[in-house]
Amino acid sequence: MARSSMFPSIKATMALTRIGAGALTYANPPLSAKLFGIRDGEQSSAYTARLFGSRDIALGLAVLSPNPAVRKTAFRLGVLVDSADCAAGVLDAKQGKLTPFGSALLVGGAAAFAVLGVLALSQED
Repeated sequence: MARSSMFPSIKATMALTRIGAGALTYANPPLSAKLFGIRDGEQSSAYTARLFGSRDIALGLAVLSPNPAVRKTAFRLGVLVDSADCAAGVLDAKQGKLTPFGSALLVGGAAAFAVLGVLALSQED
């Protein structure tokens, strides 16, 4: 069955979302903290936020690589990173450091990306 061209591929969705979130976080850590529902985000370290931003930009760009080995490695690393992010989000949510929206967005988003990464790996074979 042919996939509709109306829907972006997993690869494109993951790459663009990672690059967008990473660029926003790198450029404006307080704004991204507010948008992602992180309580007291304005007080958080901009340096730490930018570490996340640069990491996501790099993973997003690697997913767009024309080299299948690079893409596969990026998806594998993404699954590990997203799983760790999911666990970190659960810990912060339990400590009240995330708004209910932030909990759903960050924990749910990280879990969804881990699953999408596994699906993307199955398509890379």
